Amino acid sequence: MVSSPRKTSAPPRKSPRPRVNRDAEQIAWWLLFAVLAAFGLIQWNWRLLLLALLLWSFYEFCLVRTRCRVKTRQGFECVEPVRGRIFAHDHRHQDIKNDGLWNLIGRRNPRYNPKISEPNRDTGVVLVAPRIRHRLDRNDRYILYLAALGTVVSLVGMLVGLL
Repeated sequence: MVSSPRKTSAPPRKSPRPRVNRDAEQIAWWLLFAVLAAFGLIQWNWRLLLLALLLWSFYEFCLVRTRCRVKTRQGFECVEPVRGRIFAHDHRHQDIKNDGLWNLIGRRNPRYNPKISEPNRDTGVVLVAPRIRHRLDRNDRYILYLAALGTVVSLVGMLVGLL
């Protein structure tokens, strides 16, 4: 009598942090923005509105949970988690993202040194040119433009309030 092998499946792996905590954190931030904006509108206090705008800008720059989104040489986006739209998950991707941030303001990164390729080196297939690869994702570009505009408006408004 031959016994058939049992099919055992590995238990599902749990992520280090439950999804609920990540969602609760995002909801808490957006509730803070909504409460500050609501109080600012109800009391018609422009300082609270500027504070809400400045906090939202800082959140989008540095604190929002997102993906790296740097394009690989094969054309795929990196899906590693990061905090903040201006950050990447490692130094190589951060260099590429820095070039993209410089491109947003219409400048060339002064620290960009393209590597001289060695003709005898086997590098694989490159489907995405460096110029395209260094562009930020379209949604990230729009959010970063809005956050930069929000920062400028907030700081100008606060300076005007001092006078």
